[in-house]
Amino acid sequence: MFVKRLILIALKKVRSKSVRILPKFFPYVLGILLFSGNTYADSWSWSGAYIIQPDTLEYSGPVQIQVKDGLVEKISSSPASKEPLFILPGFCDSHVTLGANSLGGWKERSELESDLKQFLLHGFTHIQSIADPPWASELSEIRKKNSQYPRISVLPPVLLAESKEISASKVSGYKILKSPEEAMSSLSGKNGKIHLFLRHNEGETFEVDGKLLYRMRSEAEKNGLELSVSTFGEEFANWEALSSETKVLFHPIPETSSIRPVAHNLVKQIWAPLLGIYFTRKGIGTSSFLEEWEKWTQWSPTFKERALSKEVLATMPGLSESEREEAEKEYESYLAFLRARKNLTLRILLGSGAGHQLQFPGISGWKELRILSELLGPKEALRAATETTCQYLGAAHEGKIRVGKPAHLLIFREDPLQNWDKLKTIRTVVTERVKTEISSPEKKKTKGQRR
Repeated sequence: MFVKRLILIALKKVRSKSVRILPKFFPYVLGILLFSGNTYADSWSWSGAYIIQPDTLEYSGPVQIQVKDGLVEKISSSPASKEPLFILPGFCDSHVTLGANSLGGWKERSELESDLKQFLLHGFTHIQSIADPPWASELSEIRKKNSQYPRISVLPPVLLAESKEISASKVSGYKILKSPEEAMSSLSGKNGKIHLFLRHNEGETFEVDGKLLYRMRSEAEKNGLELSVSTFGEEFANWEALSSETKVLFHPIPETSSIRPVAHNLVKQIWAPLLGIYFTRKGIGTSSFLEEWEKWTQWSPTFKERALSKEVLATMPGLSESEREEAEKEYESYLAFLRARKNLTLRILLGSGAGHQLQFPGISGWKELRILSELLGPKEALRAATETTCQYLGAAHEGKIRVGKPAHLLIFREDPLQNWDKLKTIRTVVTERVKTEISSPEKKKTKGQRR
């Protein structure tokens, strides 16, 4: 396994001059900062547009769509336009770690606004925070109170078996388990969601095995608690998570003889493969990855403004030749598993893993969308980014555009379903009563205004 567990207590403060980071603000400022380019109004409308229909994910149009008081008020036929618009529902990301800066270090709460802006400018209106410090919950409540987007869902402290990796660290955002009794008691008197890091380390005195995981899943269900598990691509951890029918899985699953007999359980589960993390890790330090990085900066002008230079990337240590060869085989096994099970398309979540090494907010979600599209097709990849993930997160728009429902709209000048490169033509993000305009690279940014 070449992707390490992202544990904030094991990280150090790391910064790079190549990444633009906002100056430190007093904590209260974080709750009232708003993105430039925002417009506030009671109503908007667009004509000559093509809108993605719920469930079928087919376009209808040309239409006029009207938004009033944060809701989609009306969708009606309209004349065709010489410059048609393509409107998709707001995207959702099921797995981000806001406290990690994607460079192998942690970031402070005061540095977050730049990252949150990146999520929104790439069309992500809802994200789920996993393995973050307690301030993530405070931030979530502040943003909800102030009607700010992206909206953040926060999982409780991650359950983590005690290990040498963390024995000398101060714990924040984690519940350390030292025995089966502690593992079971961590699930009592709760409701909602809880997450477990499941990975086996040799020589540890305690670990969560398959039998204990099954008991934990049963106890969680009895208490109305949804247990999710991160397996980090490990074969045995995946086998245990699949065998125990844990409700939600994160990280890829390898195509192996031991996994095949239990793989059918995935039809009862939902799963975020997080393939982009593994694609990136195996490529760091190679010339092909530098070329891929250049494509990302051309793909997203907003990412290009803060991306590491190719010179800095070239200095980052990669895997050894033998490790990279093994990592390539593992990655191909992950792709083969999903490619062979397209019947799971309704069970796939989009998770970017933003916060992991070189998984930057927004652009890493686009990369995950592209990988899923190559395996499942563009419509099913879009379904993962919208309907499936948004409903899992409890987003008000449920990843759909419907009359009478909250307006979470992404407005493009070209059709991204024809080619995901066209995601860069996103020009407007509507989050109910707020319209965020995204300037094209050729135009200067305009200041937000209130009406």
